[in-house]
Amino acid sequence: MMRLVWGLLLLGWCSNWAQEISWPTRFIEQPFDVLEYRAFLALDSLPAPVLGESACTIVARWRGAPDTLRFHLRGLEVLRCEYLQDDRALPVSWQTRGTPTDATFHYAVPALPSHHEGDTVALRITFRGTMTGEPSVGGVSWGGVQREGAIVYALGVGFYNNYVSATQHWLPCYDHPSDKARFDLTFRVPRSYIVASGGQEFPVRDSAQWRLFRFRSDYPAATYLLTFAAIPESTVAILRDEASLPYPIVLYARRVDSTATRRSFRLLPQMVTAFERRFGAYPFEKVGYVMTQKGAMEHQTMISYPASLARSGDTVNLVAAHELAHQWFGDCVTPLDFRDAWFNESFATFAESLWREELGGTSAYLQEQQRKINAYLNQYAKPGNPLFEGILTMYDFDRTPPSSNYPHVIYEKGAAVLGMLRAAIGDSLFFAWCRMVLERYRYGNIALDTLEQLLSQLTGQHDFVTRFFSEWIRGKGWPVLAIDALSEPSAFGRIATLHIRQTQPDSLGIYTTLPLELSFIGADTVHRIVTITAREQTVVLDSLNTFGTIAVNIGPRVRSLVQLAQAPTVTEVRSEGAILPLQVFPNPASETVMLSISSEIAGPVMLYDARGSCIWHVGGTGVHALSTQDLAAGTYYAVARDRAHRLHIAAFVVLR
Repeated sequence: MMRLVWGLLLLGWCSNWAQEISWPTRFIEQPFDVLEYRAFLALDSLPAPVLGESACTIVARWRGAPDTLRFHLRGLEVLRCEYLQDDRALPVSWQTRGTPTDATFHYAVPALPSHHEGDTVALRITFRGTMTGEPSVGGVSWGGVQREGAIVYALGVGFYNNYVSATQHWLPCYDHPSDKARFDLTFRVPRSYIVASGGQEFPVRDSAQWRLFRFRSDYPAATYLLTFAAIPESTVAILRDEASLPYPIVLYARRVDSTATRRSFRLLPQMVTAFERRFGAYPFEKVGYVMTQKGAMEHQTMISYPASLARSGDTVNLVAAHELAHQWFGDCVTPLDFRDAWFNESFATFAESLWREELGGTSAYLQEQQRKINAYLNQYAKPGNPLFEGILTMYDFDRTPPSSNYPHVIYEKGAAVLGMLRAAIGDSLFFAWCRMVLERYRYGNIALDTLEQLLSQLTGQHDFVTRFFSEWIRGKGWPVLAIDALSEPSAFGRIATLHIRQTQPDSLGIYTTLPLELSFIGADTVHRIVTITAREQTVVLDSLNTFGTIAVNIGPRVRSLVQLAQAPTVTEVRSEGAILPLQVFPNPASETVMLSISSEIAGPVMLYDARGSCIWHVGGTGVHALSTQDLAAGTYYAVARDRAHRLHIAAFVVLR
């Protein structure tokens, strides 16, 4: 009978390979849905990162016709696979698909003939071996299992591995963010060790030789958010706070750093409360941080945090704020695949600025946003800088070095983009959108198109939202602006006529959704926000005070990801009487001149070169922008007559 069963299994299995597994950056729906991981991990050889015979049971539901159940595991030996059914363990064959260098390397196990669509099944995988980290690049291995002296711990993602999610270095699992599941993890360690992990903690069980630590959570987690840290008990101080919040705070600190760690995390309850006001209730059963050598990493309810930062005593602790914000953005709501890693990191980096705002008000928020913009433009996106990573999109960015799985474009640029979106649509709509995302997709997955659709529905600004996402998230780069201004007197202060031109290469896009705060600097500086909507545009602002210069990104409301091609030029009409009928600015000019033609001018304005040849004629009152890019260097003349037939001549110089 068993021989017949295996014959049927193998006969029907050939077709199963047509079902492709998800790639890190390409979600492919599977015929199964993992519901829970139940694992026993024998860390008997600590501090060596070696697993004795261990087991992980994957509880899954066949969402479609039973086919192939797949799991990832790297560097460890599979001893056997068994379906658990009616108190029986039914051995089943498995095969590896691909090679360990492949991004989709995995194990495949066929369904049993008795399985049907909708069935819940349990596959137990028994395994052992030495746990490893992601392949080293430049001598650095970050994701996977790491060892620091006698401490062994896991980090859930890699920076340079082509498979990104790194829990497969210590646990058989469907290691893709699209399939979130409950978890129940038991760790066996020598009696001299303790274990930190996510989820609810159960009482420790001791025996003569071993200690058992169990952690369970009914809140679904993406596998890359699972972790453990095995630490000698003599070196750790467990700092608990069960009074400040409705759920416990637990910190696993280095004993020698416990005082500094308490200070560094002194404001953590306030931090949680501040984010709850913005984003809604904290979504999990505890807030946890474990101090490790490498980090930080936002594991669900047990964040791996660099011990070096903990011992600094910095109470502002922006890194702790960043990782805490991930519990909402990335952990509670998780990208469908890693193309949307920007969702995690942009919101968490933006939350650093919100934490600054909580502590120091709007000015502190804006200073932090500007710091991020400066870091991005002057380091990570600046060719020639040692930290240059390329000019990348935020969504589905290129991962080729010098980029990585987590380039700065999704951190600093992402925070700037969210800050501009906040300014463009206002606090009420922006934070309503954040809460809508977190409520509708709580404990689930989301993708870029859905985020865009939700914002479009909420704001009713479909065209703006479409362009904003296209320009800032799907597109790459930032605007570079040339600003020329004519300042004229009026009965209500000064009028500024601005010619604003985007000069960045076409390959970096045209921006039509840029909120830009301009500061007109004088004895009494005035700040105004304009929206840049075209490659070139003219903006007229009235009721200004006398100003001599214009600056960007120094006002009280927004910081924009933008650069200036050169300092803005200001041409001032000093006459206290009538405005001059014909003016040219800037003067000298390089690429564009602006002609200001008043209603006193009766006919067209003629433009002549130094030889007296007419090269243009312009009609109509107002301000006209004319390109000088095709003109040779030299002096040119705008000539016109007013209604009294008086001649007006305005000379200007073109430089090259």
